[in-house]
Amino acid sequence: MTTMQAGIIRAHGGPEMLEVGEIERPEPGPGEILVRVAACALNHLDIFVRRGMPGVHLPLPHISGGDITGWVEAVADKSDAGLIGRQVLLDPLVGHHALGENLRGGLAEYVVAPAQNAIPVSGTLRDLIRYAALPIAYGTAHRMIFTRGNLRAGETMLVLAAAGGVGVACVQFGRQVGARVIACSSSDAKLARLRVLGAAETINTAREDFSKRTWELTGKQGADLVVDYNGQETWPGSIRCTRRGGRLVTCGATTGFEAVTDLRYVWTREIDIRGSDGWTRSDLDAIVGMVRDGALEPVIHAVFPLSRLREAEAVLEDRTVFGKVVVVPDAIWEEEIGPSGAL
Repeated sequence: MTTMQAGIIRAHGGPEMLEVGEIERPEPGPGEILVRVAACALNHLDIFVRRGMPGVHLPLPHISGGDITGWVEAVADKSDAGLIGRQVLLDPLVGHHALGENLRGGLAEYVVAPAQNAIPVSGTLRDLIRYAALPIAYGTAHRMIFTRGNLRAGETMLVLAAAGGVGVACVQFGRQVGARVIACSSSDAKLARLRVLGAAETINTAREDFSKRTWELTGKQGADLVVDYNGQETWPGSIRCTRRGGRLVTCGATTGFEAVTDLRYVWTREIDIRGSDGWTRSDLDAIVGMVRDGALEPVIHAVFPLSRLREAEAVLEDRTVFGKVVVVPDAIWEEEIGPSGAL
């Protein structure tokens, strides 16, 4: 069995628990393909996995990373032979599991996945990096605001934590559909970039009460759709600034799960509170088509070689990012990018 470069979690904890070294290369089992990784985008899920998630037992050593593009190098079944040599984006969802979460992921030179999870794509390494930014952040945003949130042209959407991967995607999709987007961040520099992406108004949450300001910006009507995956810290304000008959949608709770809901607003305004969990294959097919046709440009904050994985995760963990952080195996970096770091 040959070995490969990988970002290896041997014990749960801080960034120091990440080891970039050699580990056995996987082989595809029945129904699986072996993919040589071109790029793997990071998500906060990778940090949660590395730290250790309460109630989730994960066999170690583990390799995280769920947003993966690459080239199919081998297949287990003859029926999948037509995939060999193809460029693919992998759908991270495998039944009730996910690549990088409870299955070994793509922060490595090679990864195995079900053949049915391969979505054919094409282009240069730059294109593969763009496609790698899509599944978890853009897929989650697409399902959350359209399938669950039913966002329509002419409506007002408030997006909390709008400068992260999911938030940026929400702003871009909102602009595409013709909604008025109000974007929140604690950074003036990030708010300026959000306005370029299509936010009609922005709120600096370090200086302003976002709920009060949204109420003012909407003529004391509130937002039609409020996107809040912060949870505990912002949930009460999100309830207050949702308009009568509006929707409040969430896909997570980064500041805590035990959020206070003032039920008086829920019943007097007839507010719908909706959860959204991940994405479907149809979401991925839709956004891949958008990128292919030039209708969507994923926002990439930075690209790192795999040997600098600790640095890449630190940028994400410190919340200094705007958009997505993508990691490329060192061999690909040396072949396609080189010392300049320019694609």
